[in-house]
Parts: sequence; structure tokens; C-alpha cells
Amino acid sequence: VGPYRRCYFFSHCSTPGEPLVVLHVALTGDISSNIQAIVKEHPPSETEEKNKITAAIFYSISLTQQGLQGVELGTFLIKRVVKELQYRPLS
Repeated sequence: VGPYRRCYFFSHCSTPGEPLVVLHVALTGDISSNIQAIVKEHPPSETEEKNKITAAIFYSISLTQQGLQGVELGTFLIKRVVKELQYRPLS
């Protein structure tokens, strides 16, 4: 998705190539006070500088299959992404 951005999703073998839930994350140097600053913000450089990243902002989550409403896929995805960001180095 570009520098300082990540996109995570859950998919299922019965719908290959089509995500069930999608989560967009901005890697930033601080916590923003509004969503406009996050979505309009241009990355500070073309190459990520890991030492400038101190926060991960989860700014968009979308369930792509209406039939799955009520299933906590978003919650599971957020929890998995939090663990990944905590325990894996950014790359």
C-alpha cells in the first residue's frame, strides 16, 4: 500500500482471492487527533525509517461479505495484527 501503511486481511479457501475482512493501518510518529490527518497525510519519505514509527493507527476496517455480519472477524483480525506489530520487526 506504500510507505508507512499496511493492509491486512482474512480470507478463506472457499473464496480464493476475495478477502472476508480488510484492515488498513497507518504507521506514524504520533497519535493523530483526527482521521483526516491520517488519510490525507503523505508519507515523510519514499523509504520507511523504522526509528520514526512509534504508533500504529487502525483507520479502516471493512467486512466484505454481508452474510458474515455478527461474526467477530474484525475483532480477531485486529487482535492478530496487534500481536504481529508487537512481536515482529517492521519490514
